[in-house]
Amino acid sequence: MTKNTTTQKMIRTAVCIALIVGCGTAAAQEGKTSQAHVGIIYPLSTNGKTAPADTNNFSLHLIAGVSQQENMCLIAGVSGVVKGNAYGTMISGVSNHVGGNAKGVQVAGILNQVKGESRGFQAAGLINKAGDAHTQVAGLINIAKRVEGIQVAGLINIAEQSDYPIGLLNIIEEGELSLGLTVDETGGSLLALRSGGNVLYGILGLGYHFKTPEARYQLEGGIGAHLITAKAFRMSTEVAGTAMTNFEDGLYGKQSLRVLGGWHITPYVELFAGPTFNHLLFETDQVDIHDGRYLWQWHGDDLFNGFYFGGIVGLQFSL
Repeated sequence: MTKNTTTQKMIRTAVCIALIVGCGTAAAQEGKTSQAHVGIIYPLSTNGKTAPADTNNFSLHLIAGVSQQENMCLIAGVSGVVKGNAYGTMISGVSNHVGGNAKGVQVAGILNQVKGESRGFQAAGLINKAGDAHTQVAGLINIAKRVEGIQVAGLINIAEQSDYPIGLLNIIEEGELSLGLTVDETGGSLLALRSGGNVLYGILGLGYHFKTPEARYQLEGGIGAHLITAKAFRMSTEVAGTAMTNFEDGLYGKQSLRVLGGWHITPYVELFAGPTFNHLLFETDQVDIHDGRYLWQWHGDDLFNGFYFGGIVGLQFSL
């Protein structure tokens, strides 16, 4: 009887120890909440090895930090990694990574990556990547699923749906992509790709000038907006900058504001035309100026500036 009683006590003790260890492990997995998390690089921080499971109101890391959730602010010299959700502001010298959703501002020198939904503002030197997003600003590329606000990229925006992308090339699944040929009043011809959403779009073109040998080859970039859409007709406005040269006699610079009326001849073919307001800048020794079209002109010692009205006509095909 005594032996059985002793055995039962040992079993009960073992069960209690197991429960205590289990509870301790569960608590460790759930993590704790800290007012401040300061460190150099994981696990050299005030949260130590439990950092990936912890929630912080403020985090400051010399190199890189990791946490389960950030509630207010994270600042890291190189990289910030949040396994769950991030709220507030994240600022890192190289990259921010969020495994869940983000709400607030993420600023990184190279990359912001949010696997879930990003509500707020993303700004990166090179790349922003998110699921659904509100606003993205990147030096090179923005990538998202559905974007409610604007996407601003130095080169490319990629999304399933984005009505307000600002970039030279915009690959929007529910947007528009067209290739067109335009001719202006001076004989300049351009083959241009227009890509974007239902409102904003980017312009990237290459061209050839038939009438001006000094400005024979052209490269154009710009942004446009669809202002009015009514069945087969729509009105758009564009702002574009064109660099023109023959690679021998210097460089012409032309900036244009266009108001265009477009008519869809078929669902995939659009004819458009409209007036333009232009500014031209070039070196005065490149060509003699005998032109009365300028509304205003200024001759410097070696530069010419002039403003004039023109026009443009084009035909583009949906891709």
